[in-house]
Amino acid sequence: MKRFSITLLSILFLSPMSLLAKSGSSEAGLFYSTSWGSGVMGGYNYTNEILLGGDFAAGDTSTESEGPGTSIKSESTFMTVNAFGRYYLRDLGITDGLFGQAGLAFRNWTGTGKITEKSTKEKIASIKIDWSPVVIVTGVGWQKVWDFGLIFSVAMNASIGGSRTIEYTENMHRLSDSMKKDLEKKTDYPTNLVIYIGYSF
Repeated sequence: MKRFSITLLSILFLSPMSLLAKSGSSEAGLFYSTSWGSGVMGGYNYTNEILLGGDFAAGDTSTESEGPGTSIKSESTFMTVNAFGRYYLRDLGITDGLFGQAGLAFRNWTGTGKITEKSTKEKIASIKIDWSPVVIVTGVGWQKVWDFGLIFSVAMNASIGGSRTIEYTENMHRLSDSMKKDLEKKTDYPTNLVIYIGYSF
């Protein structure tokens, strides 16, 4: 199986390719991101250098940890619609296929958490998190297009101007400042690695 995988990858990356997307062509495919979940992406090559695109992503995460006499469980769900413009660097030899992009992301992100006492299973504190619905997203990446239409790209995106609101309901347990700061850090999601596989048509 390992030998087959290596052979397949060798065939793909040694196959004839064109890093130049043709003006007037379109593309669509699936992607995975490290922070915002998985989804679908599509785009239209307005010129050889400019692509107008959009994507939809959905995902969720669940964590559980334990402290002295307590357990902490949290759940978050993410739904994101992103509209962006992308500019490719062309005729630069080895760097051909590099791109920069910018756009707006419309987010429906929510998170909840609760702290329970181990011995009684009683909820002693709860947390609610809401993220701002609109954020600017910028990024850089690289794309490869094979002659038979397959597309592979990888990009690192960063969000700018986003905010979040964290509400604490401390019934019988007061959360420490260090715990609150740790929660705020872990729910920031300032960067997002995106791996995309699609097809040009």
